[in-house]
Amino acid sequence: MPRVTVSPDVRPNAAPRATRAAGTRAKAKKPVAMQDRLSARALFFRRVRRSIKPGLWVLGGVITLTLGSELFHEIPSIGPVLSPAGSIRHVFGAAAATIGFRITSVQINGADTTPLPVIQAALGVQPGDPILGFSLASAEARIEQLGPIQTAVVERALPGTVIITVKERAPYAVWQTGGASASGSEGSTAAGRPALPKFVVIDKAGNIIADQDAVAAKRRNPALLLLTGQDAPQMAGTLMNELIAYPAVRAHVAAAERIDGLRWNLILRNNTVVKLPEDNERQAIAELEQMQASMALLDRPVEVIDLRLAGRMAVRPYPSAAAMPAASAQDHT
Repeated sequence: MPRVTVSPDVRPNAAPRATRAAGTRAKAKKPVAMQDRLSARALFFRRVRRSIKPGLWVLGGVITLTLGSELFHEIPSIGPVLSPAGSIRHVFGAAAATIGFRITSVQINGADTTPLPVIQAALGVQPGDPILGFSLASAEARIEQLGPIQTAVVERALPGTVIITVKERAPYAVWQTGGASASGSEGSTAAGRPALPKFVVIDKAGNIIADQDAVAAKRRNPALLLLTGQDAPQMAGTLMNELIAYPAVRAHVAAAERIDGLRWNLILRNNTVVKLPEDNERQAIAELEQMQASMALLDRPVEVIDLRLAGRMAVRPYPSAAAMPAASAQDHT
């Protein structure tokens, strides 16, 4: 019997492929919901955000430049410490202060002789002021105007600390003007009255260190030399270099007196006066060093050691107690 086959297209209850596939795709699709239209308020804020973005970038650039100039001193200012009202620094500093950028503490490093309140006053700002509202360069210039200060560096440690690091002028000697000199001679005023002594501290260049207490400086460093004479500060550097070369002599010297702008008298700690020559004073000090090494001359009760004549040393001891009355009697004859 012949085999009968049924074609797929004519199978009972069989739907065409195209129809079945179309039905499947139709079922996979989801209805697309209609998007609500943005309200007028939302559209307004969207436009505002788009319009202020360039402005924010510009403002950020200005802030960066301002901070860079302040923190790294690229644009120094020599004006007042506090920026004037309305300036970029003042406006930015005030705005930053509202979020906590205010001075809460001031740290001072390196001030051994200068009173801390004096440095704080020269800083020009105080706790509570905006930490970004003042000029670092101007603050440094004000502090460096103080007599004892050689250099000053002012830094910000955000959010609220100001750090001041100073280097003070090193005291070199104490200069006495007026009054009795180290060897006993006295100065006088125009009216003939004795001038009151005045003591000031000088640096190595011979400049007076203002606002420096000479008594306190001498107490801190007893080795400071006492100088007298009009041009003593300017000539002290040469003398000090010569004394440093001969430490045995330097250890005995307490003061030095400039005589008529020509030469020095050294006053030792035992009140002995050493008269140095106008020329070759270094050679004279070298002879003193040799005499100290051989016979301890500088430790002896000697009133005057005269070295003014080259190649000669005249030593005058203190008069003995027995000789003093005789000398007095001769003076009255």
